[in-house]
Order: sequence, then C-alpha cells, then structure tokens
Amino acid sequence: MINTNWYSIRALTLPATAIALLITFFIVWLILRLQFSKKWSEAYSDAAFTFILVWKFSLLVTDFKSVVAQPISLLYFNGGTVGVFLGAIAASLQVWRKRYKLSLQGHHIIAYSWAIILTQSIYQWLVVLFNDNSTTSEVITLMVLSVLTVFILWKMQGGVKRGLILYTAGLIIVAAFFQPLGIWQTAIGMSLLLLCLGIVLEQVKRIIVGG
Repeated sequence: MINTNWYSIRALTLPATAIALLITFFIVWLILRLQFSKKWSEAYSDAAFTFILVWKFSLLVTDFKSVVAQPISLLYFNGGTVGVFLGAIAASLQVWRKRYKLSLQGHHIIAYSWAIILTQSIYQWLVVLFNDNSTTSEVITLMVLSVLTVFILWKMQGGVKRGLILYTAGLIIVAAFFQPLGIWQTAIGMSLLLLCLGIVLEQVKRIIVGG
C-alpha cells in the first residue's frame, strides 16, 4: 500500500506506516501477554525493541556522511527500506539466539505463529485505515487477510509452516493484483523473511521434540 499520510508528534513527523507498525507491536504484545505465558510477550517486546533500534540507527549505514555532518539527523530520519530489513534480520537473529530458551513445544508453537501472522495482519489493517488508497484495494486487503488470519489461527494451529506459507501466498496475491505497489513493496519482502524464520523455528522444534 502507498503511504499517503504523515503524523506529527511534537517536533517529530512520522509516516502513517511507521505509526501503524508501532501500534501493531503494542497490540500483538498485549495479545501474547493475555493469551500465552509472560516469556512470549517479553521475547516479542525484546525483538520489537531491537527492530526499532536497528531500523532507527541504520541511518549510520545508509547515509553515514550525513549523520557525521549533522548528528541530530538520527532523531528525525531512519535507514528507510534497508533499515527495515536490517531491523528485521537483527530481530530474527535475536529470536534464533533464544530458540532453546523459548522451548518450542506444545502451545509455544502456537505462540510464535500467532506473533508472526498477527504482526503482519494487524500492520496491513492499520496501514489501510491510516492511508487513503483506492477503496477496492483497501476492502479486498482487509477482507482477504482477515479471513486468512482467522482461518490460520483457528484451523491450522498445529501446522505452523503451512499456515505461514498460506498467509504469505495470500498476501502476495493481494499485493500483486489489488495493491498499487504490487509485489515490489517492503511488506512482501518482510513476509518472506518471516516465513523463513518460521520454517527455521519449526525445524528447531522438530529437533527438540525428536531429541
């Protein structure tokens, strides 16, 4: 989806997509806190905080000269798309490092699948609500991803990999045919990255269960 609106928080101006992501992190954290054990909400908040820090300070990587010339730019700018992927990779590595501590068995498997899918779904919903794209694009995005999310979390609780593949495929189809930016948008790349993370964690779960 195209970002069409910007919001000011005192001297800081953020795109609607950034606001949507911050709210998404809070909502998903709250759901995990209420639905699962405390360690999952803490693991999620740690990963979200890592993502935000790396994304924000990735400007040092993408535009180091500007930061050296004007250090205050770190307060107002970020690393853009590159920063988003760097943040996601850093957060994924953090989850990977904690994989054994998280004990990926039983209902814990459901917890990390909820975290991955809900983060994407709620973000997409909020991006639609906070921006002004075509009505058709917005309605189809909301309907398809809502149905997919409910179906996956309700019917496919034991099949994490299948659920993630189904969600990612659905998002790609919606983006390709109904969203203005098509498949060449950051959300698609992020979904593929999270899919890879989910598959890897699923494999770790099998190793743990199998001994």
